[in-house]
Amino acid sequence: MRLEMKYFDVMRAQFGAKTGFASGVLTIDKDELIGRLSGDPRIGSIDVVCAHPGERIRIANALDIIEPRVKGAGDHYFPGMLGPMYQAGEGSTHALRGAAVFEIGALPGLSGSLVDMAGEGARYTLHSKTVNICLLTEPAPGVEAAEYAYALKRAGLTASVYLAQATIGARPDAVEVFDLGGTKDAGHLPRVACLIQLHSHGVSREPFVYGSNIRHYYPTALHPNEILDGAIVCGHYNLSTGLKNTTYTLLNHPLILGLYRRHGVEIDFRGVVVTPEPTSLSDIKRTSMMASGLLKNVLRADGVIITKEGGGHTDVDLMENCNACELIGIRTVLIDNEWLSPDGDGEFPLLASSPNADAMISVGNMDALVALEPMDRIIGGTKLSGGIDADLRNHVMCPIWSIPNAISQAGFTYLSTEVR
Repeated sequence: MRLEMKYFDVMRAQFGAKTGFASGVLTIDKDELIGRLSGDPRIGSIDVVCAHPGERIRIANALDIIEPRVKGAGDHYFPGMLGPMYQAGEGSTHALRGAAVFEIGALPGLSGSLVDMAGEGARYTLHSKTVNICLLTEPAPGVEAAEYAYALKRAGLTASVYLAQATIGARPDAVEVFDLGGTKDAGHLPRVACLIQLHSHGVSREPFVYGSNIRHYYPTALHPNEILDGAIVCGHYNLSTGLKNTTYTLLNHPLILGLYRRHGVEIDFRGVVVTPEPTSLSDIKRTSMMASGLLKNVLRADGVIITKEGGGHTDVDLMENCNACELIGIRTVLIDNEWLSPDGDGEFPLLASSPNADAMISVGNMDALVALEPMDRIIGGTKLSGGIDADLRNHVMCPIWSIPNAISQAGFTYLSTEVR
């Protein structure tokens, strides 16, 4: 399976008479874009605004973030979600690198996030460095949160494909090929795979795999190209930002990219297994047994890196997957966040543990707080839905879990560890 990623670097976005891309500038026909997004009766109103790095702008109530993408033919992406069903991970894909589409909306039952484009808060998120195209929406009267979320999902994906179509016919700034079979023989190197737990605890807490909530799946082996090419889409709307992987994160999954770029040099990258995070212990044990079997008997992995989504309950899934792999001879490394209270002196950082979990990477303390100064402009509302009970126009003491990728369970974060 060979995927050719063509990257088009976006330095600025502006509104104009015709959507196009040239010399790092994305020009957007605002009326045409809004027209593409306005047909859904679940959305009462919609506007589009842009935010650039360094501007004193605070973006509030972002529910998902998406990198604009389109297949080389220029008419589709996100199989099973927008257009026809097809296998992702092959052919040519155009990506607007450095740009991001923000789905923005506020309603009880939704959990929004906050991005400062300047100041102290900008240090914690990579999206203070992206050119952000913000879809500001209001729900139609009487629409429930879950239906509004589905409408936002469609709007965000539609906008992403529409914007990426501006690159058709343009020369890319960079090209990267992903092809496990195209590298030199790696048979003499350690065989490493990754196991990605996807949170699947109900409506509005649902990662979509080829358009379907993964709770309908058993553990499944996917080619890493499929994940990098839009097979999985974030559908988490009432889950805190620090506990989920946005669509942008999935498309640029740092674990997959890191293993890919070491393939044939340091490791033999065997592939990916994705697995749901069930709600009962019997189901957790079943899925962990099946996932470890795929890793050993299908991917023939010597070692596996395991990531999760979700809160403390999903530590149980993490430890059961760790145990199942270690018991059949697969060495494990786990990636997880901690719960250590705001000042970091908590005694029980994880809900579950295992003596087999002897190699773990922490992506930070979910309870930490960040002091944010006022910004000159607020996009998306002055209150954070499902988050901060404060006026966002003022100084804010912000929980770190409300800033996208400040805590990233995929490791897509700027935080590091200091030993004292």
